[in-house]
Amino acid sequence: MHWTEEFFDEYYLKSSDPHTGAEQTARETGFIISKTNLPKDSPVLDLACGLGRHCIELAKNGYSRITGLDLTSAYLEIARDKAKDLPDPPKFIQGNMQEFNEEQAYQLIYSLFSSIFYFDDQHNLDIVKRVYNALMRGGFFIIDYFNPINFLNKNKLRDWYITDDEYLVLEKYQHNPISGIISIERIIITPEGRRIKRIYHLRDYTVAELRYHFESIGFEILNVYGNFDDSKYSLDSPRQIFVMRKPE
Repeated sequence: MHWTEEFFDEYYLKSSDPHTGAEQTARETGFIISKTNLPKDSPVLDLACGLGRHCIELAKNGYSRITGLDLTSAYLEIARDKAKDLPDPPKFIQGNMQEFNEEQAYQLIYSLFSSIFYFDDQHNLDIVKRVYNALMRGGFFIIDYFNPINFLNKNKLRDWYITDDEYLVLEKYQHNPISGIISIERIIITPEGRRIKRIYHLRDYTVAELRYHFESIGFEILNVYGNFDDSKYSLDSPRQIFVMRKPE
């Protein structure tokens, strides 16, 4: 079993609450809207949509053809419930991004919150190729990924925080410079004292690496941002946000 099948559960949601509030969701969705300026009946896909927070925010902004794809069926049930009263609710589909296979179906595909590069290089790039094939000519691809240079320079190897629901979250980081894998061990202690251990892995792709791969696949890179406030990417940026198009 791949680690993603265990990691993304109810405890992931509890331990991620500080990072996914309504204000941040609105800011991230506003970024997507401003960078694409698409008609509101454009077909849009949220790849690894989780609870559908961006899908739902787009629907609230009048976008009527939103699809969210995610591996975890329990998350999609929550998303459907949250969206049920919207005039044009998003369509939520359970699926594996490694098996995603559509042809020229969307004018925009986005993947936020470092939700895509969970595998080896071959499988990661295969997913990007699938995204390219699924886009219409002139369609946009937006990907938000953590900046490993900033992360490795500033992380404390160990960190902790307490969520609004009083879950204590402890994290320990390891980096393998040969494989390029950052492994994070997360210990979640519930308010009742239960101890949950989870481990996840991310590839430390730099902007230069991603640019090479994206352009090799065929994307035209329009810009790279360092955060959702429109700041340009630098080595100190917390994020690396690529805004790309599939050529006409």
